[in-house]
Amino acid sequence: MPKKKGTLPIFDGPKVERAIAIVGPTRAVIATENPIQRYDEQTQQVVNEVLLMDGIEWRGGRDQIPIVDSHNDKTVRNIFGSIQKLQVDYATGELIGVPVFASDAESQTIMQRMAEGHITDFSITGQPIETLFVQRGQSYTTSRGVVIEGPALIHTKWQPQNASICATGADEQSTVRRSYTDLKRKVLRMDEALLAQASALGLPDGMTDPNQVLSWLMGKLGGGPAPMEPVESMADPMVEPVVAPVQNMAHEPVEKMADEMKPKVMNQAATVDQIKRALQADQVRRTEIQATCTIAKVERAFADELCDKFIPLSEARKRIIERMQTEPLGASVGGDVRVTKASEDKFIAAVSDGLVCRSKGRTAIQRSLYISGDKPAEGHEEFSKLNLIRMATLFGERAGLPVQRMSNPEIARAIMRMSTLQGAFEVSQRYRIERSDFQAYHTTGSFANLLLDASNKTLLAGYEEAPYTWNLWARTANSVDDFKNINRTRFSEAPNPEEVPEGKDYPEKAMSDAKESYRVAKFGESFSVSWETIVNDDLDALSRIPAMHGNAMRRFQNRKVYEVLTSNPLMGDGNNLFSSSHVSGDNTSGASAAPSVTTLNTMFVKMMTQKGLNKADGTASDAIINVMPKFVIVPVALSATLLQLVASLSDPNAGGTATGNANTLNIYGPNGMRPIVPIIEPQLDGNSATTWYGAADNGQIDTVELSFLSGEESPQLDSEYNMKNDTYYNKIRQTFGVKAIDWRGMYRNA
Repeated sequence: MPKKKGTLPIFDGPKVERAIAIVGPTRAVIATENPIQRYDEQTQQVVNEVLLMDGIEWRGGRDQIPIVDSHNDKTVRNIFGSIQKLQVDYATGELIGVPVFASDAESQTIMQRMAEGHITDFSITGQPIETLFVQRGQSYTTSRGVVIEGPALIHTKWQPQNASICATGADEQSTVRRSYTDLKRKVLRMDEALLAQASALGLPDGMTDPNQVLSWLMGKLGGGPAPMEPVESMADPMVEPVVAPVQNMAHEPVEKMADEMKPKVMNQAATVDQIKRALQADQVRRTEIQATCTIAKVERAFADELCDKFIPLSEARKRIIERMQTEPLGASVGGDVRVTKASEDKFIAAVSDGLVCRSKGRTAIQRSLYISGDKPAEGHEEFSKLNLIRMATLFGERAGLPVQRMSNPEIARAIMRMSTLQGAFEVSQRYRIERSDFQAYHTTGSFANLLLDASNKTLLAGYEEAPYTWNLWARTANSVDDFKNINRTRFSEAPNPEEVPEGKDYPEKAMSDAKESYRVAKFGESFSVSWETIVNDDLDALSRIPAMHGNAMRRFQNRKVYEVLTSNPLMGDGNNLFSSSHVSGDNTSGASAAPSVTTLNTMFVKMMTQKGLNKADGTASDAIINVMPKFVIVPVALSATLLQLVASLSDPNAGGTATGNANTLNIYGPNGMRPIVPIIEPQLDGNSATTWYGAADNGQIDTVELSFLSGEESPQLDSEYNMKNDTYYNKIRQTFGVKAIDWRGMYRNA
């Protein structure tokens, strides 16, 4: 059992065993942070297991571990040598060591087989010290930025014990291996969703074995019982069984499915996939029976009886026809007309698209806002000319309100108050509405939700159609699940090779890294839709105002990205983003000047000659990383100058008739060898009309990135009714964060 220590559980359980790959005659990659799938006995599921290189603790402080024979470390007779000079390559997340074999004949024989290529695999055995369990649906980001999806066991502290030389590792790609020497065969299990679905059909309590469940289902569906062969014999000890998705089941009658399954069930053990197919087939049968009874106007109770008694579909259709012959048409539904679910959906779609047709004309929105896609729903024209109070009256009628004896303000107030359960109860008491009527009103088709849907559509349309430019050059990072710091690693380059004298060892070179941290924050605003808005039929509250807020949210997002450039923030090395003090090189100009062939040449020289970061003493290395500028970002004040430059075949500054000047090739023009992408951003003019910037492609090197909170990649609109002032309070929120990651891909001409 795990014990608590701080915030992480400590596992005293089984040792970790991973195969390693021989890199050469003198070096081996012992372990990496690559997630390996294994079956976890404690949680009874397949998990991703990760060994964090940051958490290695050397046993006894020694940087070597013994080489043993096939994980048999019970006796010293099985030791063939040792892995020495253990070290962690933090840039790649690898544990590396040198295999050294003992001088006895047996050990030398093993080494010779390895040298000849007959033995290629090792396997690491480690002892977990602290382990973090990541639940399904959550994730863990390592210090190197690798995202591990749950369920996962993250060994944050562990101790290498020994390395086994073995015939075959668990992973044929020889990256990180696991030897599942003691992993027992596990029993195939059903998930809770399938058990719940089977229980709804009357599955006896306590029946969870897949063979028994399938036998019971096949008996109900007429497929015959399934044999009770143990499922354990089918289990693969290395792979957790996966329930395969069922396709095209809607076109397969239950009888056909049962007949096709019968010979298979008689010859093999039951599988969870078969159970899911059986449940899916029964759902198809039930849906067909209910639909046929609806069309035939047969009461719902008769349809439920056919479903619950597992009557085959062909037999059910015969009984429905017989029922129709014995009852007058429409007798089972009474004298009144009930709206079916399908017609209710059509009504909501038509009203919603009718309202959109009215409100869309008040905005400059181009995209489709209709429920059904590019075209409005059928019947929308009947509602496109109705004002809000008339629409509220229609919804009031459907909710049971006596609208014939109510004034328009009363209808508007009542329909707004019915957006909450308490308000609906009070309205039902006042106007004596049956409880079943006003309870049914609380669906996605209520008038309150209709208004919210219209506002939300115009909000998102305004957001998506608002002009912005940051996405042309900055990077959109993966969304995050919380407000914790986001750590981005800035890797150095690989060091330059060195000459190796005869008889000397190849020098070991390390890479360095640094990190930039930031986190997401929420931003928002609000607006209200009052009772008077509905009475006065003021569509601006549902169209223009939300669209304007969506536009404002995108504009604010764009501004936050460009504030990274204009504010020139501090970076992880203690210098500003644009500074001449970076160890890798200067990324700013000496004097302010408009874009020209000369000033762009200066930008190219400074960016392409940026140096690496790979020096332990903090000084720059001698490696030139050749960062290629791609974007030139200017304020509107410099846009004409830049556009003229990139559109001119000849250098605009080298014109005239003097010898050697006319028709000088513009290397930044359409036919030039240095094509650049101009970006014109008015947000920059508010800070400076003369400062412009250069940026590399973020696929070559990191520049600036923006991360959203998961689920809030677009603005979120929440609505709440305030009974005190008869107002819908609408709140708009979006959560994101922006950060410059690497100055070497950026340049500023101040």
